[in-house]
Amino acid sequence: MKFIGSEGWIWVNRDGISASKPDLLATPLPDNAIKLEVSTNHMRNFMDAVRSRKDPIAKVEEGNLSAIIGHLIGIALRAEKKYNWDPARQIFTGEGADEANTHLAREMRNSYNYDFAS
Repeated sequence: MKFIGSEGWIWVNRDGISASKPDLLATPLPDNAIKLEVSTNHMRNFMDAVRSRKDPIAKVEEGNLSAIIGHLIGIALRAEKKYNWDPARQIFTGEGADEANTHLAREMRNSYNYDFAS
């Protein structure tokens, strides 16, 4: 992710952090700055959250939306087609939607289902 401001930019990814001016990284944040929790192992953080029933560092909804993008790309690449996606309803719409929507979930194995809400 690249943050661009009036004094320059800061680039952050899993490999590290860099800036247009080195002093941007040396300047301490103000006391009232919003500081995020640090995780060097997102998978471990997620598994710990499942075990403890506490929220992981990354919001579950954001993780879901991030994962959806890769799945949608995979569906479109395998089908070699372009599709329209409705993010609010989380379904394909328009031409080819019926076929594409069949790839959103697979048939559950015996004794597993989504009927827990009933």
